[in-house]
Amino acid sequence: MITHRNDIAFTLVYFDEKIKVETYEGEFRNLMSLINEKIYVEDFGECKGIGRCGTCLIVAEGMSGSAVMDRNEKSTLEKCAVKRANLRLSCQIMINKSLQNSVIKIVEEREDVR
Repeated sequence: MITHRNDIAFTLVYFDEKIKVETYEGEFRNLMSLINEKIYVEDFGECKGIGRCGTCLIVAEGMSGSAVMDRNEKSTLEKCAVKRANLRLSCQIMINKSLQNSVIKIVEEREDVR
């Protein structure tokens, strides 16, 4: 049986380094898992993807509307005093076509969240 995968391409930015990523739906559980696999970010995703710690913050630019924030993510961001509307938890973003051609910037400093 031959299956056709839909490739997804986007850019990760970490400390001004741009990393082109090509993946496909199902290769990684979520964006946090992909980031941890592709590049090492110290103390990133400490709760291992359950959306409670707020350590996997990213700025998402150009993501399509299918990447909607759910109530639990909003609650965690509020608990972590995140004020900027364009910040997301990478563990809550699934690898799908909503990432196509987007630019995902990994938050480097906790001060960047306000």
